[in-house]
Amino acid sequence: MDSAVGIRSLAVSFPGIIHTKNYWLQKFPELIDKVNSRRSRLPRSTVSTSDNLDLNIWSQEVAPYLSDPFRGNVERRVLGQDESSLTLEYRTAKEALEAAEISPEDLELLIVASFCPEQIGPGNACYLAHQLGLLCPAWNLESTCSSALIALQNASALIQTGTYRNVLVVVSHIGSKTVDEEDTLSWSMGDGAGAFVVDTLKPNQGVLSTKIVHTAATRGAYSYEITTNTQGQPQILTRTGENASALAETAVDFVRICCKEAIAAAGVTLDQIDFFAFNTPTAWYASVCTRALGIDPERTINLYPRYANIGPVLPIANLYHAAQSGKIRENDLVLVYTIGAAATAAATVMRWGDVKLGETPAPPVSVTLKDEKIQHATINSSLAEKLVAVETSSLSREKLLAAKPEERQQLLETSLLQWLAASMQLSDSDLNPQQRLSSYLDSLMALTFKNRIETDLAIRVPIEKFFGENNIAQLAERVLNQLALANLIASANEDEEREKLSL
Repeated sequence: MDSAVGIRSLAVSFPGIIHTKNYWLQKFPELIDKVNSRRSRLPRSTVSTSDNLDLNIWSQEVAPYLSDPFRGNVERRVLGQDESSLTLEYRTAKEALEAAEISPEDLELLIVASFCPEQIGPGNACYLAHQLGLLCPAWNLESTCSSALIALQNASALIQTGTYRNVLVVVSHIGSKTVDEEDTLSWSMGDGAGAFVVDTLKPNQGVLSTKIVHTAATRGAYSYEITTNTQGQPQILTRTGENASALAETAVDFVRICCKEAIAAAGVTLDQIDFFAFNTPTAWYASVCTRALGIDPERTINLYPRYANIGPVLPIANLYHAAQSGKIRENDLVLVYTIGAAATAAATVMRWGDVKLGETPAPPVSVTLKDEKIQHATINSSLAEKLVAVETSSLSREKLLAAKPEERQQLLETSLLQWLAASMQLSDSDLNPQQRLSSYLDSLMALTFKNRIETDLAIRVPIEKFFGENNIAQLAERVLNQLALANLIASANEDEEREKLSL
């Protein structure tokens, strides 16, 4: 029978600097004013009547954050002048080894996932092994935000086969150094590190099953480029990519596939899981996951207000704080889910062991219990009625194609303006079809608008058409061209089918 293998100790490490909203309010007041003036016109809640029920879950949970320029972020930890990914990794690795009572000489393997370390090139594995004084092999592993679970699966399998007796996994995320502070993406990017020792446990404890799928559908959700910092040194710059909408479109599908197949492989049910640790890269992600699976939000935790997006460190931090607060106890069934853009989505079911914890990180300075409480979004009934009224009378693909060609542009512009005005609680006269869409929309509202168009007209519209210099008139022209092309292809296919039948 396979031996019981799982997490024996757990530690986290965060920088000493905590940025709250006041940091940006004081440093970039003009940017905040610009964002607030745009978002002040957005509803606090919205509704979608899309046939895509999975995307509806995302849209409805996002809605309460549309009017918040910080998108639910309250605090984030950022590197100080004398800190780096390596210093955080060293501290958390040392604590995990000490908690597991394993000396550096007795460790048999080190796996490191350094997401965006200081140097361009390989990760920190050999550097960390040197600092820790290890004698064992050390290698790098990368699967974006799923790196921790992928490393856990690798470590467990290597111990199961008898290749190694124990493995130390160390994961870090340095988001603050990879974003432009004047890009609103920076408000959600935090820094941190986590580590855990994988070892044999008591019978029936440890990893029971893992389900992993690739997330090629989200390729291009983020873009990365090489630039130089203020010291003239090369660094990676992260920006929102052209395929960012895929993160929303696939979120529910991925969590259901991974979690349901993982519990089936473990021979348990969702109701038997005592605690869920979801990836929380946004304030609403835990809500999306709990709604997608139909579980009580009290059975999970959301640390986004405290740490913001800390990438692959998220599952470690969520498990650490859940264990520390007593939400997870020995022999509890735990399900951990992560998703990494253009990498993997993974779910692991484990029976929690007697996991030893490293030192407690510094508490937040402004986060309240209410901030971290997961509450499913409620729908504003008056706004819902307005949107339903507009969408009921909205232009269908058939109605638009039935109109005279010279009338279609005006019909589509009017329909798009009506929907946009209702969504933003404005009158039609407040919107100008020649005004740039980016002056009305942020990325979340653009995604909702994109979904509405694609649902009504059954075509695909690239997300970049909602930004830059594009306006309603240009968007309508693009949509009409797409419809004409789709109609032409459909007609050609029908002719081909009729020819086949006649033959």
